[in-house]
Amino acid sequence: MVQPLNYTVSAKLFKALMNVDVAEMSKMSPKEIRPILPSLVRMSLISANDTLPTKTCAEGRKQILTMLSGIEVVNSIVALLSIEFHSLEIDVKQEQLLR
Repeated sequence: MVQPLNYTVSAKLFKALMNVDVAEMSKMSPKEIRPILPSLVRMSLISANDTLPTKTCAEGRKQILTMLSGIEVVNSIVALLSIEFHSLEIDVKQEQLLR
């Protein structure tokens, strides 16, 4: 029987995420950060914020990517977040019209 996964976010992880404390999150195991993987992937994929110095933002993204690089499921999350849903919807509607 397959054990259900525990997706509970600990208080420590929540605080680190709210403060964007990448150093603290890096200390946590992949199992601990699993509930917030989509958020971390999204954070690593977004472009630099104009309000922060570019170097600071780039360094934070680099640290997040380093942390995520050893987690296999991250590739699937990146693939899902990279889908252009608007284009997909248009293609589906065109396909339906052809049928």
